[in-house]
Amino acid sequence: MNQLKQLLSTLKKRDELFHQERDELRNDFLLRGICETEVDGLLDDPSLFPTSWLPETLRWKSLSEAGNVLPVLLKEAALYLECDVPPLIEKEEAEKMIQSKK
Repeated sequence: MNQLKQLLSTLKKRDELFHQERDELRNDFLLRGICETEVDGLLDDPSLFPTSWLPETLRWKSLSEAGNVLPVLLKEAALYLECDVPPLIEKEEAEKMIQSKK
């Protein structure tokens, strides 16, 4: 359970950092006169976020809507973030923790 809490805490912080950097870049691009459609495409480039990029499936919003695949995604997230992989991830417990961190 402690590993799961640590993983979710790390994921939440990374998600917040990613979205903060994404918003800042988006505003910067728009101020430079780049059209919104092009900006949205540019923001899908992981190289713009060398320390904060998260794949779409590992972002907090996706995890909160993952349903039955949540344990699989959390194991994937642990590997992606190079965290300890919790040995057993109970979907209901993980969902409660995610909902409490919204």
